[in-house]
Amino acid sequence: MDRRAFLKTSGVVTTASLVAFNARPVSAIGKLDAATTRQQSIGTVRTWHFLDLWRFDHFDNLQLRQGQPEWQANATYSEPHIGSLSGWPTVFRDEESGRWRMLYSADWKPYSLMVAESEDGIHWQPLPQPHIKPAGGKRAPHHLFTLPDGSGGGVYLDPVAADGFPFKVFVHQHGQEVVERAIADPARRWHEIAKEEGAKRYVADEFALVSRDGLHWEARYDMQWSQTDWHPEPPIFGFFNRHTGRHQMTVRPGWGDRRQCIQSTSDLLNWSGPEMLLQPDALDEELIELYGMPVFPYGDGYVGLPWIFHCESTEPTRGFNRSVGPLDCQLAFSSDGNRFTRGFRTPFIHRNEPGQHGGGAIQPSSLVETDDQIRIYSAATKLYHGKGREARRLGVTDNASILLHTLRKDGLIYLESEGDWGRFMSKPLVLLEDSLTMNASAPHGEVQFQLTDMESQPVEGFTFNDCLPLVSTDSVAASLRWETGRLSDIVGRIVRLEVRLRHARLFAIRGNFHFIDAQDRWMIEDGKSIVT
Repeated sequence: MDRRAFLKTSGVVTTASLVAFNARPVSAIGKLDAATTRQQSIGTVRTWHFLDLWRFDHFDNLQLRQGQPEWQANATYSEPHIGSLSGWPTVFRDEESGRWRMLYSADWKPYSLMVAESEDGIHWQPLPQPHIKPAGGKRAPHHLFTLPDGSGGGVYLDPVAADGFPFKVFVHQHGQEVVERAIADPARRWHEIAKEEGAKRYVADEFALVSRDGLHWEARYDMQWSQTDWHPEPPIFGFFNRHTGRHQMTVRPGWGDRRQCIQSTSDLLNWSGPEMLLQPDALDEELIELYGMPVFPYGDGYVGLPWIFHCESTEPTRGFNRSVGPLDCQLAFSSDGNRFTRGFRTPFIHRNEPGQHGGGAIQPSSLVETDDQIRIYSAATKLYHGKGREARRLGVTDNASILLHTLRKDGLIYLESEGDWGRFMSKPLVLLEDSLTMNASAPHGEVQFQLTDMESQPVEGFTFNDCLPLVSTDSVAASLRWETGRLSDIVGRIVRLEVRLRHARLFAIRGNFHFIDAQDRWMIEDGKSIVT
């Protein structure tokens, strides 16, 4: 891997560094030709989310804070077919109808796909499909597909869909159907055991369910994602890695082993095999397990929502592992989709009060960004994980449901001043187009900003005194402007962005910019391309 490719994947620079500058004489020290810059990069927008402290060179009287999604109680979706170990919704807008769709499973086993529809993505109704006849009979008018003796995860919305199937579910199956396939094919892993001994719990297949429209489903047994000696249990989640162009999945390292692995494929037929991704470590303050982790694109990187199973107990473990306890989720982040870091190690989506939906467990499985908010859809139960039978004994007929939490756009992590003015200065960057916006909330506060040079000296016309501050402002896209300074004069020049705020929150900065390293600086000052 060459230097630039490494820096890109390690998060030192963003993909904006792929802009190819022609080698031309600089018009000023530390400045590239603006016309060349605009020609090469027009239309690219990067988002600086404050997921860590890497891109700061100065940070004073500020705190990184974790957003707190708000439960929308009136959006709770509850219907009698959702079991206590299922749900795991996937939400999207249907292109043909323009309405919102939600696919979810009614049971952990057998895996039973259901569909609901909504005008606003908030209030849902089952979507009847009377012409679809699932194997084993139709449980409800909105029942789409049943995988006997099977289990799975959330629906993977494949953005490439080179095979013509934009909807996929990675599933596990055991039972008589698996035995019959193994007996019929001498090349299968379980052929001899199935022929001599029949069904065994470990005699299993892992493959994919696929659909062209999200309604009509079929099994693709050739899409085998497991290995000869590796047959883990669901939940399993897929996502697309925009950096590598590969499909990826988060999955457990083994049956009953509640940690998180990752593997990838270019064709959905040949998988890389699992690599350890996340497991409990010394920074965890209690005994937990990582039950599952759906992953979503977020800005220039990725966000994971690891499900945290709080399973510590004074009772001895009976069976293979612990099965009773509450579930919530934390945040994890990645710049490349391969390496993830768990952030604050505190609940991101908190469980609700006892007796409420989500009072026992919350398992988020779908994150959708709109123009002004983030929506997170979760499977939820009133009782703890492992208490499904107790729910039935107590007569809790609505133990399971699907919940919606909402959050401000870019609101996973934000900056907030501690008292009076808080202040930060960025690492050096190059502005590639003449636009910068902020997602900021200061309804009774103020945000000021300036540009400095490499020596941290304010640039004339772009000082705090020259800026048009954001006062009593709440906007997801507030423009950074100065009285006389024009960003078009700064395009291609190495600068730092300095911001100070009080009684305000800053969620993100957007523009076409590239954070440089020292080699970039030397090459830019020599008028050389910073791309090899």
